[in-house]
Amino acid sequence: MEALWEKIRFWKKPKMYKEGEDYRFINFEGNDITGLELLVDKFKGVVYHYHKARIQEQGELATLQFGYTIIYPGEHDIDELNTNQEFHKLIGDILSQLLMDKVRQDESLRDNDTEEFDLQ
Repeated sequence: MEALWEKIRFWKKPKMYKEGEDYRFINFEGNDITGLELLVDKFKGVVYHYHKARIQEQGELATLQFGYTIIYPGEHDIDELNTNQEFHKLIGDILSQLLMDKVRQDESLRDNDTEEFDLQ
């Protein structure tokens, strides 16, 4: 994981989006999937969820590959959203940010834990 994370850090830094301002999480009743609703003006009301996210190494760089399903297109046409590069960039930047935040959180927990593992 460490070597891969080193490669991820060299990506162009995406625009930072804020939960509650640019997007919000949605828990679907009776389902363990968490979705996101976009709050940004251009795609306001679009609800989707990610699946099959992975990092693909390409030489010294890495790319984030992910799938998504649009649950509710808001005022947009689903086919247009699926081909809209600006939409893909937006949800890719949000996913990148969520993953980097998770890695930072995990690293912080690991750095603050001074107890040795009991591997017996």
